[in-house]
Amino acid sequence: MLKCSKRKILIIDDEKINVMLLSSYLSDDYEVLIASSGEAGLEIVKKEEPDLILLDVVMPGKDGFEICKIIKKEYKLDFIPVIMLTSLTSRDDHQRGIEVGADDFLKKPADRFELDKKITSLLRIKDQHDSLLTELDRTHRYLDYVGILIAVLDPECRLIHINKKGTDILGCNRKNIINRDWIDLFVAESYADQVQRRYKNLQEGQIKQNEYHEYPIRTITGKERLFKWYDSVLKNEEGNFTGILISGEDITEKRKDEIKLQEYASQLERSNELKDLFTDVLRHDLLNPAGLIKSFSELLEDTDPNDRQKRIIESINRSTVKLIELIEGASQLAKLGAIDKIAFVKCDITSMIQDVVNNYVPDMDKKDIVLADLPESTFHALANPMIEGVFTNLLSNAIKYSPNGSIIKIKIDNSGDKLKVSFIDQGDGIPGIERSNIFERFKRLHKENVQGSGIGLAIVKRIQDLHDEEVGVTDNPEGKGSIFWFTLKKAYN
Repeated sequence: MLKCSKRKILIIDDEKINVMLLSSYLSDDYEVLIASSGEAGLEIVKKEEPDLILLDVVMPGKDGFEICKIIKKEYKLDFIPVIMLTSLTSRDDHQRGIEVGADDFLKKPADRFELDKKITSLLRIKDQHDSLLTELDRTHRYLDYVGILIAVLDPECRLIHINKKGTDILGCNRKNIINRDWIDLFVAESYADQVQRRYKNLQEGQIKQNEYHEYPIRTITGKERLFKWYDSVLKNEEGNFTGILISGEDITEKRKDEIKLQEYASQLERSNELKDLFTDVLRHDLLNPAGLIKSFSELLEDTDPNDRQKRIIESINRSTVKLIELIEGASQLAKLGAIDKIAFVKCDITSMIQDVVNNYVPDMDKKDIVLADLPESTFHALANPMIEGVFTNLLSNAIKYSPNGSIIKIKIDNSGDKLKVSFIDQGDGIPGIERSNIFERFKRLHKENVQGSGIGLAIVKRIQDLHDEEVGVTDNPEGKGSIFWFTLKKAYN
């Protein structure tokens, strides 16, 4: 078991009898150090750093007053308690002792009880002081390594403390800037008056503490860095203002990035505006000639063409219809891509399906396609009216890719808080390897005699994404063909 070392007490006295008496009192409880002159005592003080000093006043060479004054001026030694041993009793001698920093007085010859009481009291005070110094040192070490500049300014805005991070940022030595004016030394000239007023108002309570503000500082090389600052008022035990604690975070690069991001956002917004304008212009300019081609081909049909001419006219009509669908689809997809959020309303999807079906009756009649299992009950979904585009594209695709004389079914499954709408066809189906990309724009399956662009399913996917809902495709379990399905949130009354 380790033994605790004894506290050190230094006796500085040239009288051997007095030294022997004091040593006999103290040697059982303390480690006693002895010096017979003031000069010898100073050497021991610097080497051993005793916990307390018993100092005789009258000695050859430097007297006790001079020695005490020297001890109290030395860094790390200024709080070693000093008890002056004196046979002097005048008030002036006591006053002089207080002026040089003596902590207490003891009249020779020393009374053991009084000596023990004074030593115990002063050592307790020293322990508290040492504990505070340890905590302060720990705090300073912590502040030195935090990632922000931390400094303390006195009431005149002179710098009285700064952490290591702060000196690293400023590029200077702590000793060279302590007790110098913070504003004159580091605050950018254009902000000096503003910062001066702010700190004055903070002292006077006109500004709340910890309010965020910004101002730039100059480093030792003259470079300006923008900082975000938080300030706190420091007060003593009597509540009097003693200084300002400032903590600053370098936001120079962050602010540059924010400016770049804002510029990029503005450019992106302009780009989107140009994109929308280009889409509208492109749609208008392409639809005009496509519409003219369609009109002229319809006129040619009335000129009693021969069989070869009929085939050519029919080919022109099919290509023109495809071109018009492509232009409309691309325009719609581009506009959907620019939308981030949509509004939701209560939609009667049963009625919506019926309206879409009515629009495609002629196309189904041309291919003798029968529509079965239309929902008879009324279903309401929480959706945006653009959801009609999903019904339109899925029914159009089902008709386009279904063989003549086949059946298309539309079903609605009501489960929990969701509605699942399915379009079931009897086409060739979709190989599993191709299902993962079928909803990507301009992706389509190879189909003989059918030339699709793949835009329709990309539109369906985008609308479902905006609704935060699902869409997918599976095989038709009743035979060949596919089931395209999507979900919607159910609307309640």
